[in-house]
Amino acid sequence: MHVSNQSRSKFIEQLYRNMSDFIENKNLNWIPSLIDTIGTYLNCRDITVYEWNESESCYYLNYHSNNNKVPYVLMANHFEVVHDKSTIILKLDSYLCPWVIIINNTPNDSMDQLKVNIVKIEVNKFLSTFASISHNIHMSLFNNRLLELNNELSGSTHSSFVFQKITEVIQSAFHDITVTYLVTQDFTVPDHINVKIMTWNDATLSREVKQTFMSGLMQFDNDNSTVYLPITGKQGNYGVIEMQGSLINGMNNNEKYFLTEVAKVCGKSLETAFLFQHSRNKIDQLTMINQTTNHLNSRLDFREIINTLKDQFASYSSDSTFAILPLDGNYAATSVGNDSYFEKEEGMLFLDNLKTYTKNYEETFFSGNFKDNEPASIFQSVMAVPMKHENSLIGIVFIGHKDEYQYDYHQYKLMESMIQHSVVAFANSLQKEQLTKALAVDHLTGLYSRKYLEETVTNHMQEGNKGALMLFDIDDFKRVNDSYGHLIGDQVLIQVAEALQEVVADNYIAARWGGEELAIYAKQISLEEAIRISKEACEIVEHTTNPRVTISSGVSSWSSDENDTANTIWERSDKALYEAKELGKNKVVYK
Repeated sequence: MHVSNQSRSKFIEQLYRNMSDFIENKNLNWIPSLIDTIGTYLNCRDITVYEWNESESCYYLNYHSNNNKVPYVLMANHFEVVHDKSTIILKLDSYLCPWVIIINNTPNDSMDQLKVNIVKIEVNKFLSTFASISHNIHMSLFNNRLLELNNELSGSTHSSFVFQKITEVIQSAFHDITVTYLVTQDFTVPDHINVKIMTWNDATLSREVKQTFMSGLMQFDNDNSTVYLPITGKQGNYGVIEMQGSLINGMNNNEKYFLTEVAKVCGKSLETAFLFQHSRNKIDQLTMINQTTNHLNSRLDFREIINTLKDQFASYSSDSTFAILPLDGNYAATSVGNDSYFEKEEGMLFLDNLKTYTKNYEETFFSGNFKDNEPASIFQSVMAVPMKHENSLIGIVFIGHKDEYQYDYHQYKLMESMIQHSVVAFANSLQKEQLTKALAVDHLTGLYSRKYLEETVTNHMQEGNKGALMLFDIDDFKRVNDSYGHLIGDQVLIQVAEALQEVVADNYIAARWGGEELAIYAKQISLEEAIRISKEACEIVEHTTNPRVTISSGVSSWSSDENDTANTIWERSDKALYEAKELGKNKVVYK
């Protein structure tokens, strides 16, 4: 049968009018128009279009001109086994044009075979041309978006702005898509954007996320409903973008290219923001270290230096506990919550256990889940840094928190730097403290002076939460001097002082109150414990002195729950001592 050139020309003209409509009007519904043009030319009402899905290696139904049922999915080799002469297949192998058009010649249709051949040739040419133009249009749109995105993020130093713009670009190109960022750094993010910290040992982390992060390549999950994109910069990988939605399944190569490039922009921009913030943090840290060091070096007071360091480290967490342990065993502990944990027996035991983890305090220690190693510990997050001066270890600094993973690596390194720059000031203050103590010691008994004791009690009542004062007086000491002489009297004083030293623990202070009166101040103990200590001291004196003497004791205690002052403690202890003497001596009375 002869086909007129005019008929063929009209068919070709109508084909390319569809292309023109698409280009000029951005008409995305061009396939029905194409099928209608083919059906009219061939006098056929049953035409089906399938589109190749690369990720699943199969064909999906795109369009069907009739109401009869057709398969929704066809395998790749389906068209190789079709031998029905009534079926005409237009298969286009180009990656830009992954379609198959099936024309079913029903008995009611009458198709000219010459026209069929023309359709095969012209539609193939048309679709190849159309695919190429469509590809160029899409690539132009994508590249324009990428250029705009690059311009907007160029020089941006705020990670929250980067997350916002990347999310906007993705969701404007792909509607109904859920975007989640799995990142390895603690970035600043807007509240409405879903960002999670990615930890490698997280059991919920999918295999695809790990593969994407390690390979730096796009990955799909098993049902092709989720795509994973690497967030990669020049200096490292910063995480993975996870996208979920129905459109993921039909994603073409252009869209994959676009998303890959968006992820690259995201990686470079986040890296810029991270490095900028890291530099700012370094500058802030160095400024803080310099200011703190200058302040510390201008001070020699031991407690002032401790409080300065405490104030700096308190910014880590409002519930952190901070302690300094000089190697002389005198714990200098404090915390934001005014907790005297390290002055208690369990606190001292904890610091002693740190020896195991710091190689006798010689090495730093950093843990976010310390209870896994020490179940009895009240701390989960632990940082410990030794203080070394002129190759000598002078102490260790500790910061702890009851919750896990409260400190990051940057805080740990800042603490380490701060301690290193504070060591000289701390060593000088220790030497001054030791000199002050040496000057505050009574030359005869070796006990502290009354002035030093009064200062200690006053300071501890401001910082601690309880304590006890025990006053002692040697019974009939005048008779000893009259009977044996003042030299023997001095020896008796020394013997009584040694007896008191036997009952003095690390956080106790024994002092000469005046004449034959002595005293012990004990931090963080109860009244009952103070009474026991006084009775023990009385027994030791009675059985070890020569010539034998006895002592009387007056005991009082205080706690932060009461309105006590240093003066009221002295007065109560003095009255109790007077009553003990009146009761017959060698007695312990408390008030």
